[in-house]
Amino acid sequence: MRIDQLTVLNFRRFEENTFELHPRFTLLVGDNGAGKTALLEALRVGVGAYLLGIDNSPVPAPSIRRDCVRLETRQGGEFSTFERVIPCVVRCEGRVHGQDLRWSRKLTSVRGRTNRVGTRALEQCVKRHAQEDKKAMKDEQVVNLPLVAFYGTGRLWIEPRTTKRVRSAVRQPLGKASRFEAYRGCLEPTVSSEWLRRWIKKMELIAHQNQQPLQSLDAVYGAVVGCVEGVEKAEYDFDMDDIVLDFKNGERFPFDLLSDGQRTMMALAADVAWRCVQLNPHLAGQALRETEGVVLIDELDLHLHPNWQGVIVRNLLSFFSKLQFVATTHSPFIVQSLDGQGLINLSDDNFLQERKEPYSIEDVAEETMGVKAPQRSKRFLEMETAARRYYELLDQCKDDQHPDVEQAKKELDRIEADFSDNPAYAAFLKLDHYAAG
Repeated sequence: MRIDQLTVLNFRRFEENTFELHPRFTLLVGDNGAGKTALLEALRVGVGAYLLGIDNSPVPAPSIRRDCVRLETRQGGEFSTFERVIPCVVRCEGRVHGQDLRWSRKLTSVRGRTNRVGTRALEQCVKRHAQEDKKAMKDEQVVNLPLVAFYGTGRLWIEPRTTKRVRSAVRQPLGKASRFEAYRGCLEPTVSSEWLRRWIKKMELIAHQNQQPLQSLDAVYGAVVGCVEGVEKAEYDFDMDDIVLDFKNGERFPFDLLSDGQRTMMALAADVAWRCVQLNPHLAGQALRETEGVVLIDELDLHLHPNWQGVIVRNLLSFFSKLQFVATTHSPFIVQSLDGQGLINLSDDNFLQERKEPYSIEDVAEETMGVKAPQRSKRFLEMETAARRYYELLDQCKDDQHPDVEQAKKELDRIEADFSDNPAYAAFLKLDHYAAG
């Protein structure tokens, strides 16, 4: 599964916009309020339509929420009002199970439900694929299922509600849990660390019972080692009853004692990996590299040190060779790391750009992210501006007949007071002031 084009109509802040997506990695950047998360929400609705074609899907397909409908300001009388504008539409073009498709979800009434009229072609494609899968299973051949997943900014801290049905599914042994169980919670903004622990513990017990390692489990561990900087080994420690990471510097920590950045990266990599394995167990150790699908990540740089930000795109693309990623960020280090991947600047042109030339951090910050003079701090620029103004005022004060001399002296005193927290700078200004006087 791959999304090539997304069109939104009256969705959040977008009146009508179309966006082209890179087949491997698209990074959304822009000022706060530019619509980065809104586009991920629209894509969540778009890719989630795949679940409509799965009979007895473990989770419903996400709908267009009422608060996603664009608000329009209307003037009338003494004050303005906000009115929601319908229809609200999410339309996708892409490739699903080798077939080029277009589909859409639409909300035609603020109090209504998201209709599925525009998803019939997609649903038929998914159902045909499921029928082919049943036929293939008789010949001991299994077709691949795509991954669809969404990771929000609360992915580390908000544990999703665990129902009795979910607990039962997690405790089932390998082979009895449906492949489609990997879709459970896949489009929720959170990551269930408890579910992840249970799955890995279950795989370890099966490996111990069979007295041989599981390639699928090793693949999940490999994703964790490859995506969390400084880790050389991951395993489940039954004494601690937790996933434990061994670091190259000799330290050893369970999941709960890791830093926020380490936990965020480990949870993301492991969650994507186990879903690939659960969806396509017949691929064993190759599931991470052969599973297709779409993964959405809000604030990819969340809790990550700049060194990690510079390699996270490369790591994800390396371990998940056929997944398509769409992510948002405020990090110039992640933008800088794009090598032939796609960038959409929502504060500028909204067009997909490929970044191939090497860019400095200053170039990225100034040209892409709109930071003025990034090589200098804002405080430094204020001091520089104040110094120029200071010398202009000194020239005025030399002429006692100048009509603005008194006002100039007051402004000189104000500038000196503004920068009194920097003794060296303030002393330098006063020295010139006394010299001029």
